[in-house]
Amino acid sequence: MASSMRWRKRLRPDSGPARRWWPVILLGVMAPAALAAFFYLRSVQPSGISGGGTRVSDEQLQDTYAELCRTRALAATDLPAARDLFFGRVHSPLHAIAQAAEEVDRPAAASMLEAKNDVERALNEHVPATDTAAALDRLVTSTTEALRSVGVTTSGCEIP
Repeated sequence: MASSMRWRKRLRPDSGPARRWWPVILLGVMAPAALAAFFYLRSVQPSGISGGGTRVSDEQLQDTYAELCRTRALAATDLPAARDLFFGRVHSPLHAIAQAAEEVDRPAAASMLEAKNDVERALNEHVPATDTAAALDRLVTSTTEALRSVGVTTSGCEIP
């Protein structure tokens, strides 16, 4: 009976050098794997910009710019529709654009925010269509500059 007890004691997994070294071995395997995963995931990050905790893809940026151009075109003929389009689809992404641009070109971001505020005021206070269109022209120009500062090119805005 005594010999069988010694046999069980030798096979216990919690004894011997393997018990002492398994954390080191595990760390040696897991740390490089975790670093490789981190750098891989960082390299495959989708294109676009981040601003204010919001990520806006390149496709969304192009859509926002196109909607801004549409807002400008609508302002000449239908201010209520232009207001709905601006506040419904254009306004929020402009904040992300401004915050991303602020990191690389503060004057461009400031110019864009000032123009955005002018447009908001014009659309909310029902100023004449010509003044609203002029404010939107300034916003289109400043948004183009802000996007250019963060490396996003736009196709341009055909303003009538």
